[in-house]
Amino acid sequence: MSTTAIDTSGAGRKKNIWSLIKGTDFLTMFTALAASIYGLTLVYSASYSSLSDGKVISSDVRSMLVSVIGGFIISVILSNIDYDVISKLWPIVAAGCVGLMIFTYFFGVAPPSRPDSKCWIDLKIFYFQPSELMKVGFIISFSYHLDLVRDKINKIKTIIPLVIHGAIPVGLVILTGDAGSALIFLIMFIGMLFFARVNIGYFIAGFCAIFVGFAVAWKTGIINGIQRQRIVALFYPEQYADAMYQQTNGKIAIGSGGLFGQGFLQGNMTQSGAVPVNESDMVLTVAGEEFGFVGAVGALLILFFLVLRVMKIGIKARDNVGYLMCCGIAVMLFAQILVNIGMELSLLPCIGITLPLFSAGGSSSLCIYLALGIEYSVYRFSKMPRETLFYTK
Repeated sequence: MSTTAIDTSGAGRKKNIWSLIKGTDFLTMFTALAASIYGLTLVYSASYSSLSDGKVISSDVRSMLVSVIGGFIISVILSNIDYDVISKLWPIVAAGCVGLMIFTYFFGVAPPSRPDSKCWIDLKIFYFQPSELMKVGFIISFSYHLDLVRDKINKIKTIIPLVIHGAIPVGLVILTGDAGSALIFLIMFIGMLFFARVNIGYFIAGFCAIFVGFAVAWKTGIINGIQRQRIVALFYPEQYADAMYQQTNGKIAIGSGGLFGQGFLQGNMTQSGAVPVNESDMVLTVAGEEFGFVGAVGALLILFFLVLRVMKIGIKARDNVGYLMCCGIAVMLFAQILVNIGMELSLLPCIGITLPLFSAGGSSSLCIYLALGIEYSVYRFSKMPRETLFYTK
């Protein structure tokens, strides 16, 4: 690996600074920041009524704000590092992520409402969810793996290691009790295989295997407790009113907002706390109630534009690794949007998946910005690879 010499003259410095500015994917960056600002507004409203005397913002807002600022700074730094270098660090990234998940399994902490879900690490200053970081690590390592075998992608001896690669994060998050993240990893795995142009026959076989596996897990009681109850409640909501309480009230809140909403900090159900966890899993209900149909659709349009933008950058990438990385980021975002909306509209069971960049949760926002930093790098180095500070051969 070699780096270009940096001109220390004034002209050289100006050229480098201009190259950094010129090579920035401002459209994606501003879209992500717009989503975060809107999200902070919604989380502030969701937690406003619970503020104690003298407090200006809640811990959720503070954590999210710090994560957005920190994540943004890290994403800008990553944008100046050739993504090819990042992809070749996959063994370190993968080992670090797996190590964190194993540590979480033994020493993780769980919320009082879900003692079986040990998904967080208590860092004393804040709680960190390693599965969010593992999503980024999986995108990096799996993109490299897919590129490595692209000439023989449809051979069975290639597919088996790919399946094992995809099963590792799914298995690790299931061990910590995080079924929601396991579903996101599964969608990411399938989506990245699709964009890597794996033969459709493998997908049919895979979906059949998933169906059989789910049936066996259901029959043997592997899927039990609250998870089983929430699935059944989707089909018999009246018989499981308690299990559907959060989602039922969420839909009422969205519907009560009408076209333009009841106004910021004026939502009756939002401010009364009638929708549990509306600062996180159910944050779209806040947008729907206080900013109406226009506000809820506006939030989704921002996110879907972000997904399409990341995909567009991937299609224009200089090589297959850059393309696959962007595809992985886009699929990750889309999967979380799809599952979260499905939860809030009672189309899917409530499994604790946040709406990207909108929901409270420092780990989620921080790691999404890390992923976007890779996309910024793909944009920069695909467009002007020889005019940046960290160009590598």
